[in-house]
Amino acid sequence: MSLQRDGRVLSGAELARSAVSSPYGYCSSLGGDLIKALTAQQQRDARAVLEELGGKHETVILSCEAWGAHPAHFADDCLFADDRFRVEVVAYVRPQVEWMNSAWWQWGAWTTLQSGQWIRRQRHSVCWHSLLSQWESKPWVEQLNVRVLDGDIVQDFMADLGYAVGPQAQINRGLPAIVLRLFQRHRQLRAGPHDSAIDFVLSRHLRLDKTHTPWVMRPGLVRELVDFFREDNERLSLRLAPDDREKMLSDRRWWEADAYAGRALRSPAVLDRVNGAELEGLAVAALEAIGRLDAELRRCRSAKEST
Repeated sequence: MSLQRDGRVLSGAELARSAVSSPYGYCSSLGGDLIKALTAQQQRDARAVLEELGGKHETVILSCEAWGAHPAHFADDCLFADDRFRVEVVAYVRPQVEWMNSAWWQWGAWTTLQSGQWIRRQRHSVCWHSLLSQWESKPWVEQLNVRVLDGDIVQDFMADLGYAVGPQAQINRGLPAIVLRLFQRHRQLRAGPHDSAIDFVLSRHLRLDKTHTPWVMRPGLVRELVDFFREDNERLSLRLAPDDREKMLSDRRWWEADAYAGRALRSPAVLDRVNGAELEGLAVAALEAIGRLDAELRRCRSAKEST
């Protein structure tokens, strides 16, 4: 299900059409700040639809990446605070240092801040235990389920609900370094932190060798972050189920700066020049993608003409 800006709740074929037509390849619910802005009538209408869907299905699932870091957007009397609903919050967590490196390339690199400055400003937003405690305190949250991210999140989530699903195509993959560097040099391609549609489009159509997102976390900053998060992470480990607790406690990335010592450090700044071989590989992949998309477009036009 997906909650929309006008209070509508998309499901079934309508939800699938919205996901297919989106450049992101999925249909997320609106952010918590926009849920707060829904009118009283829109909230009543949404609650009525959710109740109806709940009567037809065992579980109604709403998802939005932006909800996790902003529990304050959800008041005690928010849309989900209804005696007709049994609300369970499911949260996935992973080591903050790796999360911050990915977040820099998803958001921070497209601001005016230096990497260290942006990361230090954002670190309070990924104290997982503190955030989860705020979610748990909501009077309408009946259960909080915290899981350590390990592998395919969709498979893990569905397995937790009792459903076996096959491997899912990943639609939110990090882009190769050459693409990110071109974004930095040609900012019209990635104007701001929330202009990310092009990331999903290119990830979907460019057939490039999978590479890791450039590592921009200097050793001193890594040590600082590991120490900063340690106490919160210790508390987090205590709220996990036994299997996830063991998984977290045995993963050095949560606890030791040396776990990242083998990462090749790259500059977060705009480079004076890009790697010629990588650029040629990107050009070839882009031309091949244009050819495939042109063929697909011609097939669609032919099918439309024949009908």
